[in-house]
Amino acid sequence: MTDEQPAPGQSIEVITLGEWMDRWLESYAKPTVKLSTYCSYEQYIRSHIKPQIGMLYMNRLRVDDLQDFFNERRQNGNVKGPGGLSPKTLTNMRNLLHLALDQAVKNKLMKENPIEGVRLPKNVQREMRVLSREEQDRLIRAARQAPEPAAFGVIFDLFTGLRLGELCGLRWQNVDMEQGTFQVCETRNRLPNHDDSIAASTTVKTVSSTKTDHSRRTVYLLDELFQDLKYYKEIQDSIAAEYPGYNQEGYVFCQENGQPYEPRTYQDLFKRCVRQAGIRDTNFHALRHTFATRSLEQGMDVVTLSRLLGHTNPSITMDKYGHALDDHKRASVGKLGGLYTGAKKPPSPKRGQER
Repeated sequence: MTDEQPAPGQSIEVITLGEWMDRWLESYAKPTVKLSTYCSYEQYIRSHIKPQIGMLYMNRLRVDDLQDFFNERRQNGNVKGPGGLSPKTLTNMRNLLHLALDQAVKNKLMKENPIEGVRLPKNVQREMRVLSREEQDRLIRAARQAPEPAAFGVIFDLFTGLRLGELCGLRWQNVDMEQGTFQVCETRNRLPNHDDSIAASTTVKTVSSTKTDHSRRTVYLLDELFQDLKYYKEIQDSIAAEYPGYNQEGYVFCQENGQPYEPRTYQDLFKRCVRQAGIRDTNFHALRHTFATRSLEQGMDVVTLSRLLGHTNPSITMDKYGHALDDHKRASVGKLGGLYTGAKKPPSPKRGQER
């Protein structure tokens, strides 16, 4: 990669990639994406794109420059130590550059988008951890026996499939205690801090926008789970009656002192339940995978499950959880047997019986 000077007499605006990425991030990305996405974009630009290729001029940017950049980051891109970036991170960064350079083409800073020619290693999806039915039962018992009332959230997640940030961001105002439904419309996460008035490097925020438009969804509660939720709310209400100021922000799952959980601290509660249940090698996201797998095993259709999970389209659900449908697919194909048998060619008449 070379720091080429702009050609004289250029009629288009001549700026470096680093200058354009800063402009694009603030003018085009920040007003349109959720906060966590903006934080990811900012980190990719600050830690990788600007230091490595930010000095290159937009009107001279070539496919080879970008391919060399991704090849180098694959080998040496880990900012915390030796090693490179994962295929998933490289793909995320390519998608970011694709958006930014597409906008640059529209703004006539370059004639075409060179990212189109970049090739990346295949992103091999890791095998999902799904709890067995026996593990699921043990975890439910452990959560019921936990001293913290909010351990009920582990059980709640096994039967709703919420993301951890969605669980921590759920408030009573978004729960319909008459209909047994709730709205997923907020998520609570720890994000890099971009507020100069706050000294900490990270901050915990509850934001109204979830992962995608499809993530804003209505979830219906199993009747038995709804009854347990009512009982859990009675416990919270009794605590609030005794201690004014308890859980003033109205989170469904709050700490014993009434403060909201952040995902990291709720992870600690989850891990205590997992240890009590004697389960190894799992994480909180396995609850979402387990909910999806059990739902398909029980005959839920993929479109309905996709909407409950907040996926953009059912094809994502099929890619992730299609393995759980193998037995269902075999049984469904077996139902076609009657059609096959009924359509068999009738036997030829015996000799002498022809007409």
